[in-house]
Amino acid sequence: MNNSMTRRVLLGAAAILPFVEAPIQAKAQSGNWLVTSQEAALPLSPTSKAGRAITRGPAIRQVSPAGPVAPNTPFALQIEFAARGGEKIDPATAQITILRGNNVNITQRVRAFITPTGIVIPDAMVAPGTHALQVSVSDSGGRQSIANIEIEAR
Repeated sequence: MNNSMTRRVLLGAAAILPFVEAPIQAKAQSGNWLVTSQEAALPLSPTSKAGRAITRGPAIRQVSPAGPVAPNTPFALQIEFAARGGEKIDPATAQITILRGNNVNITQRVRAFITPTGIVIPDAMVAPGTHALQVSVSDSGGRQSIANIEIEAR
């Protein structure tokens, strides 16, 4: 290729790059934020209502992620609810709180992902750091369970 043709190819590529690069960046940044960078910057909260006592309330179990996730990148979050004693889970009672600052309630942010069987967010995102979330739910008998889950993003 001669210099003039090389220059045209490079200028053409430079002209299209923003149109190709922008959708790729938007796709990488699209997800449902669980913990934003502003929330992650808050000091750790000293309060947690979760305990290790045996309860008749629903079981709350973190299914995924099972290990660290990449920060600012979508990952699958799955939290499972299991009723006990023939009761049914009442998804309207579910609450999710980030244990930072004065505890940040993010229930409304994830309400669309809460069902009687748990919480499934296929494209959850968190800022870098270790994040403790407190999850609570009650059953139709009014018995409440509270559990902490941890997500590490590095």
